[in-house]
Amino acid sequence: MIIIPIILTAITFSCLVLVVIGVTRMDVRNIRNSDCFYNLMQETEELVNIDNLQDLMEEVDKLNSAYKNNGIDIAIYENDILIYPESNAVIDITKVLLSGDVEYLLIDDNYAVYNRYVGDYTLLLTSTNYSLYPKSSLNQYFYMGIFFFLFMIVIILIINRILTQSVTKKITTPIEILVSGVHELRDGNLNFRIQYDNNDEFKQVCHDFNEMAQHLSDMVIAKQKDEENRKELIAGISHDLRTPLTSIKAYLEGIEKGVATTPQIQKRYFETIKGKTEDLEHIIDQLFMFSKLDIGEFPLRLEEVEIGKVLSDFCQQVTNEYKERGLFLSFRNSDVQLFSNIDIGQFRSVLSNILENSVKYKINDDVKSEVAYYQSDSNIEITITDNGTGVPEENIDKLFDVFYRGDVSRKDPSSGSGLGLAISRKIIERIGGTIAAKNAESGGLTIMITLPMLHREV
Repeated sequence: MIIIPIILTAITFSCLVLVVIGVTRMDVRNIRNSDCFYNLMQETEELVNIDNLQDLMEEVDKLNSAYKNNGIDIAIYENDILIYPESNAVIDITKVLLSGDVEYLLIDDNYAVYNRYVGDYTLLLTSTNYSLYPKSSLNQYFYMGIFFFLFMIVIILIINRILTQSVTKKITTPIEILVSGVHELRDGNLNFRIQYDNNDEFKQVCHDFNEMAQHLSDMVIAKQKDEENRKELIAGISHDLRTPLTSIKAYLEGIEKGVATTPQIQKRYFETIKGKTEDLEHIIDQLFMFSKLDIGEFPLRLEEVEIGKVLSDFCQQVTNEYKERGLFLSFRNSDVQLFSNIDIGQFRSVLSNILENSVKYKINDDVKSEVAYYQSDSNIEITITDNGTGVPEENIDKLFDVFYRGDVSRKDPSSGSGLGLAISRKIIERIGGTIAAKNAESGGLTIMITLPMLHREV
């Protein structure tokens, strides 16, 4: 913004000077030589009183030496005869001019002759680079120079103004776009994104703004979801605690009022109260475990294990137990050994929670479930697939929410608290993995667990 106006002004000024010189045919060198010629005329006045020819010749030598680069010569004549110096650049017309007895100044377009009497001698000044511009006319060029200077300042200001507006516009326009985007977010339009196509410094800023808007939108959605989960959590806890408490209260009142008149009835009442109390204890234990996992205070004992062996041992230990409950469990082993860091006890709890859901929500007398694992890139994929009825697609994402149950009315608290899969997700996330669900193509539900794989050198 500074250099460019100066360069452009210098070019403009040079062009104007060339135009003026071309129009006026002004020769700056000739003006300088003319000025020197007039100065020399004044200096010859100081030689008028010199009578000695030798002294006069010395003074002439000094003046010729001083003005030799200006095309000016001084010669001493006696009558019309050149005395000193021996060679002089005076043209033939000087013989004619010297024949008179009058001092004179002769000026042509580029030639000037002046004579001055010094005693018996004549000093003849000649200039072959003379200009018709008199010394006084240089004032006009002085004022012209001032005009050009002022003109140059105006040009600089105009060009600087144009460049400033251009640069300012490139800055203010993106800022206005960003301000507009901020106002959109302020007004609650979290889906607003900036469209900026120019490939300059603001492109990255606008990209970062869009990322910030996306993160803000995700945070708001997550907060809303957390709020909904909190409400569902309170409602679920209230319902699941109230149901067994209501049963306990009813049976205690029956005992108190003497409804249980026989030892058999009393025993049945006490067993029911005990079972409901165990349900309460189970719910409270799971809530405690979930809260500890949620705030990261639940200790995990991670150790390096071979996943295939852990899965195989678990399936062998629980196969008969689940078979009696109508779940036929199978394990598909892999030929490769895959290692990961897990808490074996909590990992077995995750597997148990998944299989318990298959048993609780089966609609047939028997249900089959298959456990398999394989390598996927740098991870270990574990799948547990049953042949049940599956889950409606709109509820897939809710499976791992707190207190979600397929039984929407929650009429049967004994079928589960809805915390099992939520706890399972917290455990898997704590050991660095992920858990998700999808409906199997052959029917039923598939739970997918992804664990980070340890790379071991063979």
